[in-house]
Amino acid sequence: MNDDPFIQEIESRLAALGEDITLNVMGSLKADFRNLTSIYGSLMTMLKNRSILPDDQYQYEEKISEITPITAEPFLEGAKATVISTRMHAFERQLKFLNDFYAFSLEHMTLARLKNLTQFLRFVRWDSFSESSQEGNTRALAELVAKVRKGDDAILAGLAKDIPTQIAAQATKIFESLKKVSTFKREEYKVQIRRGFWGDLNLAPEEVAGNPDNVQKRIKKDFAIAMKGYPYVSELIKELLDEDFGKNSEHFRGEVLLRLSVVKVVKEKPKPVDDPKLDLMEAVRAIGSLNIPFDAGLKKLQENVFLMDHGPSGIGEVFQTWFRTIMGIKSKPNIYEIELYDNVSNSNRTEQLNFTKWSEDLSIRLRLLTAVANRASPQFQGLLSKSEDEVLDWFDRQFIEASKAVERMAGLDEFFKTEAPKDTRSQVKGIKTEISSVRTGMANANKLKHDYVGKKEEQEQLKRLGIRTQ
Repeated sequence: MNDDPFIQEIESRLAALGEDITLNVMGSLKADFRNLTSIYGSLMTMLKNRSILPDDQYQYEEKISEITPITAEPFLEGAKATVISTRMHAFERQLKFLNDFYAFSLEHMTLARLKNLTQFLRFVRWDSFSESSQEGNTRALAELVAKVRKGDDAILAGLAKDIPTQIAAQATKIFESLKKVSTFKREEYKVQIRRGFWGDLNLAPEEVAGNPDNVQKRIKKDFAIAMKGYPYVSELIKELLDEDFGKNSEHFRGEVLLRLSVVKVVKEKPKPVDDPKLDLMEAVRAIGSLNIPFDAGLKKLQENVFLMDHGPSGIGEVFQTWFRTIMGIKSKPNIYEIELYDNVSNSNRTEQLNFTKWSEDLSIRLRLLTAVANRASPQFQGLLSKSEDEVLDWFDRQFIEASKAVERMAGLDEFFKTEAPKDTRSQVKGIKTEISSVRTGMANANKLKHDYVGKKEEQEQLKRLGIRTQ
């Protein structure tokens, strides 16, 4: 058995396949999981900001050491909101574990772990995401998303339609990579059995065909002794019997070699042209996604303004505000003196901020950012049709405006915490989390922009040297 040319050919192809997966699949697989986490996080934030998805109060108590499938057990209609929130947060936590701690290597990714990963990703059937789905998790989440999609905010409705589609596309890429890894691990498992106790069984084709139950019992008994620590996969044992003793043995062996040679054919294909503009448009979408933390922070600041103006029980003043509004009498603008950090002088400076006008202007800009975060929106398509220089100029303007806005949000956050009356200070809502999310998002957008600039400069340099890049 050790000198079997078929086994030697499999081992040779496995070695080549393993090297290719390590070099070309594992890195992209990890990147695809990071992208999935980012997109899924946007979905969670959107649902939370619309008060559609409640927080999971137990999310920090769970210790994760392995990826496990999210349960799909049926639940009562009255418990749907709580159950789907718990499951969605569990999915998010495990995605973060994948990004931060999971070992993306052939050694770590056993058949059992691959099975768990695949089932984990099927928590929701993103490729058939519908309110009429027969799968409970899919249907429940689709109903939540539909509340945004069918709402009166056209921009958010577009995002609610676009995000599940993006997740489905990302999940498809991950499944394709996992299938390649699974092909390797399945054939590796079969080789280990062939190199182990398989030859000692002294099986004959007539025995395998005539007494299949007895043969399976013998195999399972010897497997438990010779392959301790390995799972007994009956499907793969059946494949071994078909390949080595079946009537169509040559056909099944040919299929094995074909599966192991597919990657070589793919590897020989030319790499697609790397279009720098794709990075630039992703930077545009990254800037657009800032609308979510900006909007959440602005709403809290507006609530703090109301608290400063009216106190905890200002019903009478609320009525007066309403009366002035219907009579067309403009309210006095809210002007606050806030501290801002001056990068030029390396010191703090004060600014008289007209909060009323500032918040109105910011709301207008946020509607634009929300639109460009959606690939299908007219605003995004309009930018896509412009020249790269025009898009870059647009990005730089938005980045500068976002920088100014987040610094003023930080100044207002500090102002309300220190200047609110003592009897209402405990009710002031802080926005440190939203500010941090904005700054993280800006750093990500800026990185994508610099990736674009770097690739563009590289192409220009090659062009000057007379080297074609397309």
